[in-house]
Amino acid sequence: MTNISSFARFGKTNNINANQNQIKTAVAYTRVSSKEQADKKLSLDFQLKAIQDNAARNNIAITQYFGGTYESAKTDGRKEFQRMLEYIKKNKGKITHILVYTLDRFSRTGGGAIKLAQELREKYGVEVYAVTQPTDTSNPSGVLQQSIHFIFSQYDNELRKQRAVAGLKEKFAQGVWAARVPMGYDIVKSNGERKIVVNAVGKKLRKAFIWKYEGMKNEAIIGRLKAIGVPMYKQQLTKIFKNPFYCGLLSHGMLEGRVIEGKHKKLVSQELFLSINEIHAKSGNYGVPHKKEMAEVPLKVFARCSECNQPFAGYIVKAKGLWYYKCRTKGCKCNRSVKDFHDKFLALLNQYSIKEEFIAPLRTKMEQVWRDINAASYELEAAYKKQLAVIEAKIENIEESYYVNKEMTKETFDKFYPKYANERSEITKKLSQLGSGISNPEEAIGKAIRLSSELATMWTCSDISKKGKTAKISIS
Repeated sequence: MTNISSFARFGKTNNINANQNQIKTAVAYTRVSSKEQADKKLSLDFQLKAIQDNAARNNIAITQYFGGTYESAKTDGRKEFQRMLEYIKKNKGKITHILVYTLDRFSRTGGGAIKLAQELREKYGVEVYAVTQPTDTSNPSGVLQQSIHFIFSQYDNELRKQRAVAGLKEKFAQGVWAARVPMGYDIVKSNGERKIVVNAVGKKLRKAFIWKYEGMKNEAIIGRLKAIGVPMYKQQLTKIFKNPFYCGLLSHGMLEGRVIEGKHKKLVSQELFLSINEIHAKSGNYGVPHKKEMAEVPLKVFARCSECNQPFAGYIVKAKGLWYYKCRTKGCKCNRSVKDFHDKFLALLNQYSIKEEFIAPLRTKMEQVWRDINAASYELEAAYKKQLAVIEAKIENIEESYYVNKEMTKETFDKFYPKYANERSEITKKLSQLGSGISNPEEAIGKAIRLSSELATMWTCSDISKKGKTAKISIS
């Protein structure tokens, strides 16, 4: 009978379990939450020292360090955490442990943490080991103990969340805004007290409310705001006009439908806010409906029939898959193939394009003309701006007294406001006559020349909306 030992070379081993007999190698992972940053007992240095001391006592070689920063453990999508997992996967069979200070440093996802720890053990031969909560996960009892720790970490996390939400709800109920402040406000601390105050942008936004109350359209308001250094877009302005925070009220999901008085300084009065929103309600939808544009016929409406002078429409012959322009006048048989029409239009654009050899001398001449025209107006412009600043300050003072603080009567406001407004209008008019308002004329001239030298290329490469604008600018 053959001795069974002769077959030893055919025996199979579990490569992962075999690693247990090798030298222990580990990666270290440390993290803190924002609150724990100030807690000396959970600082990054404290965690790291405890991990290194434990590794030295147990003859574990640490090959890499991960974390070392703030990362929330509510999810396992953390950058450093994921970097650590990728490192383990790339070095499969070379790492035996993940060393952490406590198991909640590794994860607070409960069942997700249990599943991940199991995958690391079974697939990569890596044990998650907390130096302050030592468990032997090589046996079912140790795995159970570790899983219980993970579940309690998630439970503790949910309790913290519940307490935090309750605290936020209480603050909102007391009129204290406990979230990010909207545009126009800053959070400041004075003598240990947290205050929400109106900043310089907020004072300019107050003007937007007043302009709207006076009947100005949103596009004109946006233009004025940009002119005084406040970039704005339509949807943003609409949200500002609809946000009761600006009239001293709080509206937040945590208030569950209630609107209450806030403790912050209001930007405008509640009466003004309601008046503006009544204007919005009467005007209907805030958006502007647009007809669908067809990329195949970008020159429709812009191009006109040579006989009727009516704008062209576009259509497709479905059987051939060919697009055409046609005159909108009934009975007019002016039809043009899109391909031929576009070729002729590109040839026309090329006639307006600046030739390469003329670019440099044209730029020099344009810059010189600009300097000559504006040389005498700069000093006068500075004087007008100084006068305008004085008038703006006066207007801002009476607006705040009347619209916000209710310290001024309507009769007094009506007496002074038209006078100051007329002075502002006159000065603004004089300023507009002094120059074009271009802050960097050299850059503007360069951009204009570049566009003028590449009209055909720019039109060909543009999308449908830009093609229409390019056509209008080029031929106008």
